[in-house]
Amino acid sequence: MINSLDFANSIPLLIIGGAGLVVMLLETIFPKSQKGTSETLIFYFSLAAIVAAITFSFGDLTKNFIIYNKFIRVNTLTSVLNIVLLTGIFITVLSSKNYLQQEKINHGEYYSLLMFSLFGMMLMGQANDLIVVFVGLELMSICFYVLAGFMRRKVESNESAIKYFLLGAFLTGFLLLGIAFIYGYTGSTNYTAITDVHPQKDTFYLLGLTLVFIAFIFKTGSFPLQMWIPDVYQGAPTVVTGMMSSVGKTAAFGALISFFSIFALNNIPMVVAMVAILTMLYGNVVALVQSNIKRLLAYSSIAHAGYIMVGFLSINSFSIRAVLFYLVSYILMQSGAFIIISMVEEKTGDNTSKNTLESYKGLGKTNPMLSLLMTIFLFSLAGIPPFAGFWGKYYIFLSAIQVNYLWVAIIGILLSLVGVYYYIKVILYMWFYEPVGETTIAYRSDFSYTAAVISVIGLFAFGVYPDLILRYLRNII
Repeated sequence: MINSLDFANSIPLLIIGGAGLVVMLLETIFPKSQKGTSETLIFYFSLAAIVAAITFSFGDLTKNFIIYNKFIRVNTLTSVLNIVLLTGIFITVLSSKNYLQQEKINHGEYYSLLMFSLFGMMLMGQANDLIVVFVGLELMSICFYVLAGFMRRKVESNESAIKYFLLGAFLTGFLLLGIAFIYGYTGSTNYTAITDVHPQKDTFYLLGLTLVFIAFIFKTGSFPLQMWIPDVYQGAPTVVTGMMSSVGKTAAFGALISFFSIFALNNIPMVVAMVAILTMLYGNVVALVQSNIKRLLAYSSIAHAGYIMVGFLSINSFSIRAVLFYLVSYILMQSGAFIIISMVEEKTGDNTSKNTLESYKGLGKTNPMLSLLMTIFLFSLAGIPPFAGFWGKYYIFLSAIQVNYLWVAIIGILLSLVGVYYYIKVILYMWFYEPVGETTIAYRSDFSYTAAVISVIGLFAFGVYPDLILRYLRNII
């Protein structure tokens, strides 16, 4: 039975769900001339959800509730995840308007899908039951399938959507089968009930855990199930790619934190170490030879999944804080980089070559501000101080050292140095080459600039003073 506590602690979730429904109804009832209304409503709904999440989170830093008949958890971890996810979507909403108009795909259902996908992501992070994890993950994924193919007239976008759908549907079977094995052994899918049972290491139980872990490997884009990322990220609309690669990945890792914590998966560090190292190796090495900026950042995102996976060698309070700090910085720098890419696309207007590195030659001369912002995002992705990306990698590798996996940290640092090369390559193209073709200043989008500047401010603030986040995360047990 729902009570006032349930309602009060799920207000951000309800706002986002309501926003998706309202926009969907508006698009059905009102003519296309009212299209601007949907964008305005989503902006205010997103802002209201962030305010609600911050208000209810900072009111009590030590709260730990299980609501809705033990299906949803509310604590510091889930509150931080909600704020991070909401901020990522807010940045996406800000940067979407001009890009959608430029690509002539400014359909209202875009914002509905964005809100419903966020609803699923928040459910995943707050889930106290494997069924809720499944529902949230599938809601997010179905919206992502549609958003990836949102440029309906482009074969590349349709190919992106169908590849993502086929592979995603296949891996969903692994998740469901894993849940079935866990339920068959423990008699429940609820985290609280499973913890009370104290399950032994039965073969079917371990098989269930393995299958669920495999599904998470796919959703986080880790090795060896990363093959879908480059093609999907390249074909999807750029603002959608930025959202999927940052906010979507954050939601998957947030759910993975709960999964590792509840099922006490601290006894598989070698498995996690191998996944992390191979993911970092594959992403960084293949990114070296990319000439398409979206594919380059796609392989970069694979490498970053490997860095984050290092934090799962042992789940403790410090490693959880390290992973969350990395996710906060990753959303800001990854989203920001794709915002700049979407604006450069607007500048070139060439559907076949607008995302090549050639498009960035001389950008520092034609648009210094755009180049400066992109440089900051790339520096942060490379882990160069004084930006938050540096501290993200520092805390992640420190968490590995603390549990006596110094060799994993050393390999990660060396592979991170390899990654610096392809980030610097883009920066060299922008600042040290002469412009090719038209030297027109990129189309100005105030909303996109605002979103990029918000990201830069966050990266700089958390880079100079990382305790802004860490002080809040100390309540995580």
